[in-house]
Amino acid sequence: MIRIFIESGVNSAISCNKETTNEEEFIKKFIQHHFKGIVYKIDFEIYGIGGYTNLENSKPSLEDKKKQDVNLVIFDADGIYNGGGFDVRKKAIIEMKERMGVDFELFLWPNNHDDGDFESLLLQMINNKHQGVLDCYDSFVKCVERRDSKGKLYELPGRKAEMYTYIDIMRLSKKERDKLHKGYYLFDNDQYWDLDAKAANSLRDFLLPYIEPMIEGKTDSDAEKMI
Repeated sequence: MIRIFIESGVNSAISCNKETTNEEEFIKKFIQHHFKGIVYKIDFEIYGIGGYTNLENSKPSLEDKKKQDVNLVIFDADGIYNGGGFDVRKKAIIEMKERMGVDFELFLWPNNHDDGDFESLLLQMINNKHQGVLDCYDSFVKCVERRDSKGKLYELPGRKAEMYTYIDIMRLSKKERDKLHKGYYLFDNDQYWDLDAKAANSLRDFLLPYIEPMIEGKTDSDAEKMI
């Protein structure tokens, strides 16, 4: 079992009357897309801990694993805008790991070497034919800035709002829109997202050494059961 710890997740979604978060759902769909036959809740699980500062509070969960289980921690690298950045955040998390005396492998969004966050990666994974709508969003943000030059009237929307707006403006079916309102960003629909984008190669490469042995260990009968 691969146990993936992220900053957001179903626990935080429940408080917002949602079933999941876009980060949690992305990881599920990404793994299922790139690693055929890998099943959620059987081969891997995802735990949302509510922010990287809660990592040390999650020590019991990190320790509560079988010998063959693997812990993976996937957090935002962040940037100087919030006191983070890849080097800063990695150093802080590794120090927490040493204090806790637990075992896990670390990946920082967006690509495990640059500053940024989960949304930084999503920006690079939208379907190319919709790239132009991001210019529209940028124009909106700049317009708000001009109308509030002193920054006292409005709170500028961030990348989270940008990614929600991107999928929300699509001509979705009622079923799709209902799913969106529950936290599902339709990552398995290639009309909106490109899960094969080069920007996500680093995530795939990070996951591969832990998932590949599981794929090799599955028998033909196992594969037939998954069809």
